[in-house]
Amino acid sequence: MADALSFVVEESQTGQRLDLFLTAHLEKYSRSRIQRWIESGHVTVNGHAEKARTVVRSSDRVAVTVPEFAALPDASSAEIEILFEDKDLLVVNKPAGVVVHPAGRNERDTLVQLLWPHLGKRWAGLLDENGSVRGSSNPETNRPGVVHRLDKGTSGVIVLAKSPESATALCDQFASRSVKKEYRALVWGELSFKKGSIESPVGRSFQDPKRMDVSTGRWSATDIQVLDVFDRGEAGVFSYLDVRPRTGRTHQIRVHLSALGHPVVGDDVYGKKAGEFITPVERPMLHAYRLSFLHPRTRKPCSFTAEIPRDLGAILKSLRARRSPR
Repeated sequence: MADALSFVVEESQTGQRLDLFLTAHLEKYSRSRIQRWIESGHVTVNGHAEKARTVVRSSDRVAVTVPEFAALPDASSAEIEILFEDKDLLVVNKPAGVVVHPAGRNERDTLVQLLWPHLGKRWAGLLDENGSVRGSSNPETNRPGVVHRLDKGTSGVIVLAKSPESATALCDQFASRSVKKEYRALVWGELSFKKGSIESPVGRSFQDPKRMDVSTGRWSATDIQVLDVFDRGEAGVFSYLDVRPRTGRTHQIRVHLSALGHPVVGDDVYGKKAGEFITPVERPMLHAYRLSFLHPRTRKPCSFTAEIPRDLGAILKSLRARRSPR
């Protein structure tokens, strides 16, 4: 059920904009989210709907009906390919540019919101006003349906649970590292091996908390196999890789490949600027190609594949057509 809140404007708050007044009282919500609530009629002043720029006066009563998570706006513009669905789980091919779950500034057009018609039946009554599962303090299990994540810029296979029971079973598999994950990545340069691995810590950077690095953190391992090498002469050498992380740290593949000296093409955070590549790229060329696990209820083996996306496919086609002799 949606929460109803009420505030009375004090003399010292007279003259404030309505959106700023509420932002000060509802610190856990962003101003942009509150503005959307005002626009959609979830906020009234003395019983009347107003605009975000409305100036509040002393003794005004401001009422807010916090929308339930299911009522957050979704985005019909994003097409999500469903690879498999039953009563327990949903497997989709996530497009690059879509965030998995609302968090911080990423509040709209997320994967969970787009797929809420598929997920909401079992989850809706268990959520608080933030869209988190009530009573769960574990950040790995308090997001409805989310049992693992892909970075915003990464495309490919992701599984979502359609019930708390399925979420627990799938989370257990990820925690025990029994889930098999296969990625495809296009990187700068030619690796010194055809098949190998990298093992190192991966943790939050002391210099930049938004980045991860290999100087600190938890043990992590990534297996790598070279699928192809493209020599474009003066334009550079590029390698196409099969990458299989054995652990699941934040940004693990991108950090490990960068540590090897072969960052993912298009990765502005851990590699070269996207503009330095031979053709424009708008995101890291990293794709979650295949995901294999046991069905959470039947325990039967499942394996799902997401075909190479159009942008990466076009780049590979161009590289294969214009190789320089070696």
